[in-house]
Amino acid sequence: MNKIQDMLYFLIVGLQKWQKNYSQIPEELHKGMLMFVHESAHSGSEIPVDLHRLLQTLHRPSNEWGIQRLAEFYPAEAALLEEFIGITPDAEDFLNTYISPLEAEQKHMFAILQYCRDESRNLQEEYIQIRTFLSRPQNAVLSSFQLAQFAESFRDRELGNLVRQCYEEVTTQIVNYRKCPNCGWTLEYIYDQWRCNKENICHLLANFEKVDYFNFENERIFRLLPGVQRYVLLPGISEMKIADTLVRKGYQVELYPNVDEYDLAVSLNDKKVFLDVKDFKDPGTLANFFNQKPESYLEKYGEQVYVVIPAYRNDLYNSYGKRVSMLLKDDAKKFIKIIMENELEQMLKWVLQ
Repeated sequence: MNKIQDMLYFLIVGLQKWQKNYSQIPEELHKGMLMFVHESAHSGSEIPVDLHRLLQTLHRPSNEWGIQRLAEFYPAEAALLEEFIGITPDAEDFLNTYISPLEAEQKHMFAILQYCRDESRNLQEEYIQIRTFLSRPQNAVLSSFQLAQFAESFRDRELGNLVRQCYEEVTTQIVNYRKCPNCGWTLEYIYDQWRCNKENICHLLANFEKVDYFNFENERIFRLLPGVQRYVLLPGISEMKIADTLVRKGYQVELYPNVDEYDLAVSLNDKKVFLDVKDFKDPGTLANFFNQKPESYLEKYGEQVYVVIPAYRNDLYNSYGKRVSMLLKDDAKKFIKIIMENELEQMLKWVLQ
């Protein structure tokens, strides 16, 4: 990462820690503020003289911060903080994109991936079972019995423990939640409306006029961690929908081939293509994800690999796919082919038939 990315990283991680304990300012937040002051001075913009001024600034779109080259690494119209929400979805996407998965919110899923990929185990089928389970709305919130039943279905006890770590207990809070009609996760009443996690993308995808209570009786209750909901469940719903549609159309579909090297492998007439579903709020963030990768990583996106964007992203950001392609640097453009979900069938007819 460069200095601006380092600054964003320390600010976001520091704010996350501070929200858990306001009695002490984390070292990361202090370091991020010093870096912000330095970048502001270098850019000739207004310098936040204290933490209060910094927080006010971070609630504004980043194009108002006055820091040169910031738009290369963070969406210009996105803030870092939102009142009553905390860290914004764009900030979470930044962490998901630019730091080790061991530090990001989806670290528990990454641990499962690494465990299943170990050559001494090669748990391809078990990985498919887990990813499929975590991608179904009916498993977003579970009783302790339901969670244990699935976790203990694996002979490998450690794998079951890793599955449990994808969930957190919400027994005492469940009375204040409602069930998301799209992804099955917990809705929370904020800003005079029921919201599903921070980005609240599910409002575009389902009818929220009537939302249901959770129906559990005298049981401990667990939900997917927010990061797993955002980076596994939501794209997983799209992956399952794409797979089901293609199977009905007569294609052969393999889920998560080679322990998640790709999301889907689609075959017909002895020809095969691979699909990798990417779901980021801002097209610039997705483009930067690929722009920061070395050629050794990009090479896996060869001739028969396509990056698929869920259709609802175009509803939120017009010409999303074209924007990503335009922002890719030349090194990434050699390998990355972006298509929207609604372009998928036409591409498959052209490539496989």
